[in-house]
Amino acid sequence: MIVMLGVTVVGCAATTPSEQDAAVSSETDSGTVQSSESDAASSDQDAASSFVTVSGTGRYAIGVDLPYGGYQLHGEPDEQPAGCTWAILDADGGVSFENQGSYAFLTDVPEMVTFETTGCPDWEQFE
Repeated sequence: MIVMLGVTVVGCAATTPSEQDAAVSSETDSGTVQSSESDAASSDQDAASSFVTVSGTGRYAIGVDLPYGGYQLHGEPDEQPAGCTWAILDADGGVSFENQGSYAFLTDVPEMVTFETTGCPDWEQFE
């Protein structure tokens, strides 16, 4: 019985981690990082799915009706389709930008208050 107690005490003695234990620890740490990356990718997918799409004909208050960001015409045409017009207007209705292709960038610039579009395919936010 004394021998068994001695074996038990020896089995409980403090030891230094072996290289194999370190490798397992690294794999665990690596797995945690991968999980974080998966969470980040999931967040990116959630963010991507929260982008807005608006009708190709309408008037939208920038930053109110439409969040700031980049917008493109649905289907990503190489050029602005015939009959499609758009403009970014100031508070007085004056044109700041108009008909500059199939992309529009709506930024937080106080002078730019309204996005107006007529006869266009839907606009999709991409950033």
